[in-house]
Amino acid sequence: MSYWGVCWKWGFIPYPCKKTKTEVKYQYDFRPWRTRFSWSPFRRSYEGCCNGALFGWSYWTWSPFGTGNGPWIDQTLTYFSDSQIGSTGPCPFQSTSSQPAKRSEAASGSIVPAETADELYEDHGCPCV
Repeated sequence: MSYWGVCWKWGFIPYPCKKTKTEVKYQYDFRPWRTRFSWSPFRRSYEGCCNGALFGWSYWTWSPFGTGNGPWIDQTLTYFSDSQIGSTGPCPFQSTSSQPAKRSEAASGSIVPAETADELYEDHGCPCV
């Protein structure tokens, strides 16, 4: 990832410069998935299946009414995490196999902005379990 920052010449003269930072993101493709109860207006909580295991995750965002317990949705949801997510148990469904999402599926079904999904997409299998 590239961004503009401040560099220093001779230790005391600031000037604009382009910096590069490497970020590692873990891609999870959940199917099925559902929202879980969260009272916080700044947090969204989810639960989903990947390769037969059940995972729970949440992230910070503006959600004025929190999230409720929603129905299971049989659609791929791609989530990019800063760290690995641990499984909370077996998936309650028998035949849940998660396939890697295509770039267009990751962008349209993702809970991250489409341009972020395009930047982070790598063509490899689901890292779950």
